[in-house]
Amino acid sequence: MKRFFVVTSLGVLLLAMPGCGFLSQGITYYDSTTYKNLTDLKPEVALLYEGFTLQEFDSVGARGISLKLAQIFEYEKGKGPENRTTFEQIGILRDMIQRHVDDRVQRGPWSAAHRANEVENMSDAFDIAIQTEQLKNKSNYSANVVRETLNEKHTL
Repeated sequence: MKRFFVVTSLGVLLLAMPGCGFLSQGITYYDSTTYKNLTDLKPEVALLYEGFTLQEFDSVGARGISLKLAQIFEYEKGKGPENRTTFEQIGILRDMIQRHVDDRVQRGPWSAAHRANEVENMSDAFDIAIQTEQLKNKSNYSANVVRETLNEKHTL
């Protein structure tokens, strides 16, 4: 009984401390806006890439994608250093897509095989960014379970 009291008290103390880093800091919360932005933009970019095999380049579509990526990038950057992982993934996506657009503009239409390879690479990069955001949801679930368990033990 004494051990239970000590363990419970220690848990409550850790939760009450403002500097409790392992439970309250360093966990970035899942953001449904980020998830929606990424899942909405992925098929738009794939559609843009479909036109990369054509003689005529869709500069308006490419600028629209660039604008959306810049907006997402700034949104993620504004969430602070705890969001670094997602922010970096968005930066990788932005840079990759810009390289692809530049390549298409400078070298002309892509072959179907080249387009398929680059669409796969782009799709994989989006999937990594989307999964990075989804993992935050699982991390938060685990942290909340620990908090709830400690709170339940304290109220017993």
